[in-house]
Amino acid sequence: MKFAVVDLETTGGKPSDGRITEIGVVLMDETNVEGTFQALVDPGMPIQPFVQRLTGITDEMVQGKPQFSAIAEDLMGMLQDRIFVAHNVQFDSRFMMAELKRCAIKYDPPRLCTVKLSRRFFPGLPSYSLHNLTESLELPDFNHHRALADARAAAEILKLVYEKIGPEKLLKEVKNLPKKDSRPGRG
Repeated sequence: MKFAVVDLETTGGKPSDGRITEIGVVLMDETNVEGTFQALVDPGMPIQPFVQRLTGITDEMVQGKPQFSAIAEDLMGMLQDRIFVAHNVQFDSRFMMAELKRCAIKYDPPRLCTVKLSRRFFPGLPSYSLHNLTESLELPDFNHHRALADARAAAEILKLVYEKIGPEKLLKEVKNLPKKDSRPGRG
């Protein structure tokens, strides 16, 4: 199983009127990290003050960085044929799909959510926020609300779940998995 563990920082909370400001990706084959990717992105619009305080990413930091359209093809090359994993996968996958759609790239990947996996396979913890979860699971501390650091933390959680339940059970948790072709001799 190949995974792309993704974290995005954005200008605000809605893909319809927000844009990506930072992308972090951890590429995994089973539990082995194959590589990482990190980029600041010029969103072409102001970052909300609340978001600037939360992430530390300012308008000045992204000014002059590539816009999303400049990295979309390379990013798709990384994400293609991998399960899209994120901590709150709905947020990150919706933003990614919206940005790619603006670039005329259709993307609707199979998805795994480390929040849902953690709630299911590590029940009873006091909180499932990424920071609190890593503390509860005794994972290394990280630079919260920065894309690659958050993606690495989510990748560590994915590894723990993978090792706990195995690939077959994990595959059953994947949403939007393409159906096998049911015609004889196919899939």
